[in-house]
Amino acid sequence: MSTKRAVVLASVASVALAAVGNAVFAAEATSKVPTSLAGMLYMSTFTDAIGFFDMAAIYACSLASIALIIEHSITIRRSVLVPEISVAQIKTMFDERRFREALEFCQNDPSFVSGVVHAGLIEAANGYEAMESAMQDASSERAARLYRKIEWLNLLGNIAPMFGLWGTIWGMMVAFSTIASRGGKANPADLAGGIMIALVSTFCGLVVAIPALSAYSIFKTRVEQLSMESALVAEELLANFKPSSGA
Repeated sequence: MSTKRAVVLASVASVALAAVGNAVFAAEATSKVPTSLAGMLYMSTFTDAIGFFDMAAIYACSLASIALIIEHSITIRRSVLVPEISVAQIKTMFDERRFREALEFCQNDPSFVSGVVHAGLIEAANGYEAMESAMQDASSERAARLYRKIEWLNLLGNIAPMFGLWGTIWGMMVAFSTIASRGGKANPADLAGGIMIALVSTFCGLVVAIPALSAYSIFKTRVEQLSMESALVAEELLANFKPSSGA
């Protein structure tokens, strides 16, 4: 599956989740006292402009994280980066000494391993050492590209709690403002709204951050493993090419 199709799928899934969430929130829109998490989220979001902006930012981080996790789960896996079919085809072409076809195949194949092999084949005329150096550079460049790709999850996982902290501070400001407006004699019911905003914002920020950072760690490990595996497979394939590379 191509990256564009993966992004479209991720976006559709995110929009669907958002629609379900909005429907649940709207169910308690007329309730003055929220009785469930959905009601608390709704009240925290639409109580005031600052609360709306803060919660909207957290929701956006949540949807972006979901979309990225889905996209990375589809594109960062062994069957995409080190497909057995591609490896077998390259090996067959090498065994049959169809090197030009192998070069064209690797150039058109989007997999990680084909890109590394292609970089090595281009340097075939300069000797095997040049091929190894080119493969190492190609492997490092492609791995760095994948790291930059997953870095967005790390960013979202760190930003979401900051928005949660922002909401926490705003909620406490609302609570203390209420105390001041009541001359220091506010009852618990008067403070409940501000405290609820503070706690819900913190809760939502952590709900976004924990999966995002966990997924980032998983994908980072996967990139390290698959990039190393791709480099080893490419080196093994081109080891059989030594007679031609030494020419």
